[in-house]
Amino acid sequence: MKFKEQYSNLKHKRQKSTLIKTLTLSLSILLTSSILFHPVKTFAAGTEDLTVTFAESPAQEQNKVITLPSNFDSVESVSVNTGEVDYSISGNEMTINVSDGKVSSKESFYNPTLHSKEATSVQYSDRNSFPSSIDYSDDNGYSGTLTPLSPAYVVSGSYTPPSSKTVTISQTVSNPSYLPEQIEYNKNNYSGTLTKNNDYVVNINGDYVQYYSGTVYSKDNDTRKWRQDYSGEVYKGGTDYKNFKYSYTVTITYKPRSSSLTSCSYKGVSPSSITTINFRPKCVTLDDGSNNLYTMKYTFSVTGISDAGAKEK
Repeated sequence: MKFKEQYSNLKHKRQKSTLIKTLTLSLSILLTSSILFHPVKTFAAGTEDLTVTFAESPAQEQNKVITLPSNFDSVESVSVNTGEVDYSISGNEMTINVSDGKVSSKESFYNPTLHSKEATSVQYSDRNSFPSSIDYSDDNGYSGTLTPLSPAYVVSGSYTPPSSKTVTISQTVSNPSYLPEQIEYNKNNYSGTLTKNNDYVVNINGDYVQYYSGTVYSKDNDTRKWRQDYSGEVYKGGTDYKNFKYSYTVTITYKPRSSSLTSCSYKGVSPSSITTINFRPKCVTLDDGSNNLYTMKYTFSVTGISDAGAKEK
């Protein structure tokens, strides 16, 4: 019976020793294997804002060179409160360009020619005689001076110029003393003075016949109606503005450099709690910002397990 107990105890010790050796071997294999983890950026979590103010200026396009903060690492975004903004970085300096912003202040004044338009007018006359300019005003508040658009022209009627002709007429009387030296002619729009043409004659009836002759003239006959067109630019006053000024507020959101390392997330086999080595690797910052997996190999020294197994022998 005692022999069986000793054999049983010896068998238990051998099994325990074999288990410890197996655990030691397995843990050693695990700790010397490759560990796969994600390197993460040490400063990705926080950003800071920098405000740059452009004072009022008559120039709508402005630029300014600023010195970046000492902890500046990279730009996240650059925005402006009005208009457009672009920038460039050289060393620790940033050049900021702003444009197309809204007016920040202006002065008002009365402008008598603020609004303008083209106006026309027409005048008619029985003669071709019109003024060289006319005044214009309307119910909408526009006023100004109009000048002839083109020469005046006839819209109706006609014109007959004056003419002349020679006429001879006779006058018969019973007594020659009744015959005048000249007579006035006015017939068919012709008029003039006729004088005696030689002496009188006696006709078969015993009457005295005197002939008169001369040149008579007709007046011009004008029934034309004339039209003159006028045109010009007229104006209406109102409140206008001058001395425009522009100001901008630019906000720069940037990532600051980190002053200390942070813990890294990783994928892989966690170390045994009995290891005496700090297993967690230092953080790695990726210049390209990628999330690619990297394989990092570490060799760890494990103490205490082999010694513990030897004591059990």
